[in-house]
Amino acid sequence: MSKAARDARLDALETAVNDWADKEEKRLNAEVKFLKVVKNSGGASAAAQNTTDVSKLLVGNINQFLTG
Repeated sequence: MSKAARDARLDALETAVNDWADKEEKRLNAEVKFLKVVKNSGGASAAAQNTTDVSKLLVGNINQFLTG
């Protein structure tokens, strides 16, 4: 492989890596913004409360089944 071909491949690799890094950074920034909105809207605490409520309901139903 000639030096020119090697350099061209390295340049193409550098460009591809930079493009990927830019897209990944944009994706991660969008995810951070989304998670901040969810956190501030109470979505996380609502989900946790729903999980707790479902667990209590399930335990109650099992207890009722076992005790007749």
